[in-house]
Amino acid sequence: MLEKVRIQRRPINAPVLEALLQNQVDPLLAKIIAARPTPEHEKAAMGIFQGRLQDLSSPFLLQDMDQAVARLREALLNKQHIAIETDHDCDGQTSHAVLLRALVDIFGHPETHVHSFIGHRMQEGYGLSDALCDRILAHPVKIDLVITADNGSSDEPRIARLKAAEIDVIVTDHHGIPAEGIPKSAVACLNPTRSDCAFPDPYIAGCMVAWLLMAATRRTMVDAKERPESTPSLTELLDFVAVGTVADCVSMARSLNNRVVVQYGLQKINQFARPAWQALRPLLKQPKVTPEDLGFLIGPLLNSDGRLSDALGSVSFLLAPDAESASRSVQNLFQQNEERKRIQKELVKDALHQAEHQVLSGRSSIVVYLEDGHAGVHGIAASRIKDQFGRPVVIFSPKQNEPLWITGSCRSIDALPMRDTLQQIADQYPNLIPKFGGHKAAAGLTIALEDFDLFSQAFEQQVAENLADYSVGPVVWTDGLWEGGFDAKKIQDLQSLQPYGREFEEPLFEGYAYVKNIRRFGQHYHHLELILDFISGGKAKAIWFGACQAGELPFIEGERVHSVFSLPRHSSPAKIIELNLKYAERCP
Repeated sequence: MLEKVRIQRRPINAPVLEALLQNQVDPLLAKIIAARPTPEHEKAAMGIFQGRLQDLSSPFLLQDMDQAVARLREALLNKQHIAIETDHDCDGQTSHAVLLRALVDIFGHPETHVHSFIGHRMQEGYGLSDALCDRILAHPVKIDLVITADNGSSDEPRIARLKAAEIDVIVTDHHGIPAEGIPKSAVACLNPTRSDCAFPDPYIAGCMVAWLLMAATRRTMVDAKERPESTPSLTELLDFVAVGTVADCVSMARSLNNRVVVQYGLQKINQFARPAWQALRPLLKQPKVTPEDLGFLIGPLLNSDGRLSDALGSVSFLLAPDAESASRSVQNLFQQNEERKRIQKELVKDALHQAEHQVLSGRSSIVVYLEDGHAGVHGIAASRIKDQFGRPVVIFSPKQNEPLWITGSCRSIDALPMRDTLQQIADQYPNLIPKFGGHKAAAGLTIALEDFDLFSQAFEQQVAENLADYSVGPVVWTDGLWEGGFDAKKIQDLQSLQPYGREFEEPLFEGYAYVKNIRRFGQHYHHLELILDFISGGKAKAIWFGACQAGELPFIEGERVHSVFSLPRHSSPAKIIELNLKYAERCP
């Protein structure tokens, strides 16, 4: 460990805490909620427990929704050929599933008139790229309308090419709007981050924006008697939206919409009506799919396809017509994800050497170039490095078949808005970043290989300026001391706070305890199992993954330690509770 980990307690928003207590929320739960960002009005904090479908924001508040619905209605009523163009990650894949199933199953559009396009991450790059645009223009059947999802806001040049070929484009996206503004050649640009947009929630995922377009179109067509009242509801597709929302790491604290769709979508998934969810059952640790499964099982499986292949395999899995084909898809995705893990492990290992050198040199940021890297996986590696060193990270790899260019994935800490930082650099150095996009937590970019050193210098300078009042470094944020033993009811009450996610992280608690019965385990004996005898009362088994990666024990039996841990997310019949130890250090 190059730097000492700082254990810090989350500050509490007093007005939110008071509002929750007045609503009879348990004091422990109220304290946890009030220590995280919440929607603007305190009443909305209650939606963490009581969110309903009726609470979802109206799709008609999105700027350009009327134009988008009108153009889509025209395409549906005239049986035009519609192309779905989406990003290659899980958000894009689930957007694709939402759009396709809505068009075919809910609106009755001929499946032969719906055409799928997803850019190959390695070969065609991000968004509506020139290569992808070429494919749409060369399609054997003339496309009348393109609907993008999870991209498009930064793709005006390609949208203009499509418009010139008499192909209309509706953009649905949630990424930041570029400095030059929305794509003017699009019929409509649905994006909650637009400055002129009245939609109250800029934190929703791309799949949610696509879902809102379909929901608004259904409502309009039913009201106009163009579809019967019995037309299936878009709620039938919220299982896809739940997966994409969790996997894309959008805020689960500031957005009541996100919490509602995840909670309701999980209910749909756990009906196991869709063959895709049936095929996942052998991989589950619990009888039902949990919020944790969305982020750590389903999301990575789907994302692996977009990282190593063309992402259409994941879409085929989501839309599998029967259990047999879904099972085959799961097996393929599982094997692909194992390969992704192998590549990721090597990338993290290589990136660590450069990262450590930069940290020791006093940098506030980390910028790495991996000559033998993999552009489909370096984003995950950047996340691992960011978590370990508590600094914003950019990892570059060569762009496939274009040796003069490199592509980068950026991951940021909460204190630094990543896309805004890239925009600041682009404003200072107009020719340095030909293409970039993203949001607060993550972004992607392309630069010339010869400009790597200049970018690294410019990025460090901008990060240092933006974080002038912030101390970088590894931090563990906690919800304070856990006191009074491990009461089963308190632990069960905590489960009502799920789903956890970005900005609504799982509660971590501190405790002072004496260490008993240390046992190392794992292939390289990097993990620890131990018993903690807490001074405040109670004993617990604790598992600390990766505790001994440096080769030596962080403490010995009998020592008093300051520990940080999470509690079980699920009920367990075990006699002694098992904690997930995040960090521990000897007491002075």
